[in-house]
Amino acid sequence: METKWLEDFVSLAETRSFSRSAQLRHVTQPAFSRRIQSLEAWAGTDLVDRSSYPTQLTPAGQMLYAQALGLLQSLQNTRAMLRDNAPAE
Repeated sequence: METKWLEDFVSLAETRSFSRSAQLRHVTQPAFSRRIQSLEAWAGTDLVDRSSYPTQLTPAGQMLYAQALGLLQSLQNTRAMLRDNAPAE
């Protein structure tokens, strides 16, 4: 699993649009869709209901969204701590 998959998923959950999220994430829509599919394969379940417009998350997708926000924030906080404590070069 790659962190960019989680970032993509959060974008999709917030925009509710594959094309808009792809644009915001600076990738083509087909590439963006493949990344979401890769995340779903990793999770072992559908995260997005593709039959609705605007895009809706499945119950599993809603659970992952809440977790992804915390995970991504934790990673950002960890990076900031590491950079703050790095010796000056």
